[in-house]
Amino acid sequence: MQSARLADGEWDDDSDDEESSMSDVDFLMLGIDKKGVDPKDDPDRVDDSFCHKNRYRKRTFKVVKEMPFSGLFPNLQRTRRFEGSGIAFANGSYYVVFDSLKTLGQVDLRFSFRGPENRLVGPVGDESQFEGISFNAPTDTFFVLRESFEHEEHGLVPVVYELKLTEGGANYQLKETCMVRFQLQDVNKGFESLHVFERDGKRHMFGLCESNYCKTIVGPDPPGLQRGNGRLVWATYHAPEDQYDECIWNVEKVIVVPEDAFLLDYAAIAFRGDFGEDVAIVSQEDAAVWVGKFDWEAMEFVKNPIPGEPAGQIYHFPRTDDCHKQYCNVEGAAWIDGERLVLTSDKSKRIQDHRCMTKDQSVHIMSLP
Repeated sequence: MQSARLADGEWDDDSDDEESSMSDVDFLMLGIDKKGVDPKDDPDRVDDSFCHKNRYRKRTFKVVKEMPFSGLFPNLQRTRRFEGSGIAFANGSYYVVFDSLKTLGQVDLRFSFRGPENRLVGPVGDESQFEGISFNAPTDTFFVLRESFEHEEHGLVPVVYELKLTEGGANYQLKETCMVRFQLQDVNKGFESLHVFERDGKRHMFGLCESNYCKTIVGPDPPGLQRGNGRLVWATYHAPEDQYDECIWNVEKVIVVPEDAFLLDYAAIAFRGDFGEDVAIVSQEDAAVWVGKFDWEAMEFVKNPIPGEPAGQIYHFPRTDDCHKQYCNVEGAAWIDGERLVLTSDKSKRIQDHRCMTKDQSVHIMSLP
């Protein structure tokens, strides 16, 4: 088989491939686990032709470096459970939240084993249910997301905590707790990722809904499982007016994620730089990342000017030698630069394939192919 030669002298490896005209969405679905319809079939069987396609090579991340959280910190504070759920860059380090711990993980740029500048910030504590973290430079504070909370007046809503590191950075103080006025349907399918920014003298946030339409995944034909219907919620902060009032995030707009981000769930969102147009959205279930552009003036994702063409591209986490998913629990993401991302993984679930254990509770640095 021969490849077509391009004008610049390079070869187009996809030109003679049978899937050359296949869309990223169709290719994504090709890689979904093929569950056996007969009880005698292997329930974890996959079609390994997915990994033999040229598209897989051209759309799969390259692992640069990775390490379990248990190897990063010199002092583990007698804990071994690190359910990494979000990551953000601040003042020369990356900070990680864990939904299993109240501590923050501070990791230097070397991501080295027991690095002397790596540490757990604050006591480990009980489960935090922290799902996302964002650093706000103007206030020098962190904003941490709790997926859902039962508010006595507003019902089931997301909650955002503002945290301030103490002098020396070894601990943090809680400054404020504010609910987001956005009604949720499911306690386990709320906001999964957070991005806080300030503009025009106001504080704003983006909250990424975990499920499609921000709705439930329970029941017959649940809307939360209808792929390609991701939602990003934009809200503005309002301070309490008096001692009897409470702070609140009021929703400005529900932004539609492009439908070619044809994902089963939405685990993390990362913008590159302050108001940078590059944006990445992670799917934990699909072990994939959609990369596109965002327009900060229109507060919308950038559409492809060619009608019917995708707004971004889907990339995949590397699979095992037999083409099974192994990055099954990625929940946090941040850009390092235009070519590399740093990602965090939660603990694998007992219902997942045993192969998922290898990469769980870890930090991963990957480059775009």
